[in-house]
Amino acid sequence: MPKLSISSIGTMVKQQSPLARKALLRVRDWGKKRGVRIIPDRASAKVLGGSAAGLDPRRFFDAIDSLVVLGGDGTFLAAARAATNHSTPLLGVNLGSLGFMTEVALDEMEPALDELLAGSFVMEERMMLDLEIGSGRNRRRGVALNEVVLSGRTLAKMIELSLSINGQQVTLYRADGLIFSTPTGSTAYAISCGGPILYPTMDAILICPISPHTLTNRPVVVPGDALIEISLVPGQKDVSATLDGHIRLEVGQRERITVRRSSMTTRIIKVPGRTHFDTLRNKLGWGGSSTPAKNNV
Repeated sequence: MPKLSISSIGTMVKQQSPLARKALLRVRDWGKKRGVRIIPDRASAKVLGGSAAGLDPRRFFDAIDSLVVLGGDGTFLAAARAATNHSTPLLGVNLGSLGFMTEVALDEMEPALDELLAGSFVMEERMMLDLEIGSGRNRRRGVALNEVVLSGRTLAKMIELSLSINGQQVTLYRADGLIFSTPTGSTAYAISCGGPILYPTMDAILICPISPHTLTNRPVVVPGDALIEISLVPGQKDVSATLDGHIRLEVGQRERITVRRSSMTTRIIKVPGRTHFDTLRNKLGWGGSSTPAKNNV
């Protein structure tokens, strides 16, 4: 198991959660008992109130050895994007009701932090996706841990996209949209569109159409080093790209889109003794072995 030198731990929190302040106070109390400096980001400091002062994003990640994310999957995805240039390991603590990625329950938090401090944890490197739209001065870029989704800006209207991989034409999609997912994201939006479950540490990209008009347009899994290029068919407009369900970029009619594996990864701290398949059973009711909780991210 990896050994981190832990002297300071940062916190990011879902501000709207009724458990946010309680959870932050518990992390702070744990830090005092263990001699670990707890550094809140600005949102965490706002929730704590009083004399707590949060650091701005540039200074925040330079000051911490690891990051405790308190919230749901949306909070975790935002933290992962914020941490991409810093390689900061993330430990997710669930304050919602599903929390597939924030798998540590609040009542398990202090023992999990003790495991982190002792080095008794598993570190997983999760691939991310780079999105690029357009070229030259109009080029826009983004990074996603779960997925990039291309869809229409007009409700209930199909879009038409031409797709190639490594310079070779693949097919023309007529669908409500197209999902490009990492293995981590295969249990998110893609699974509801009939995509397969990929083991999260795989090196692969899942291409999954949303309600395709052609029955044979099934999900496809391609190697992680594939260069995926997408273009809008002539006359197609009103298309946007969404990263992890949070960031949206507009796509011009003649602009080319590329999706590829990012050089950056997300480092996730996992508590030992809990497998990905345990999470599938406990969070998603996989195999009918339990009742999944509602998502409250």
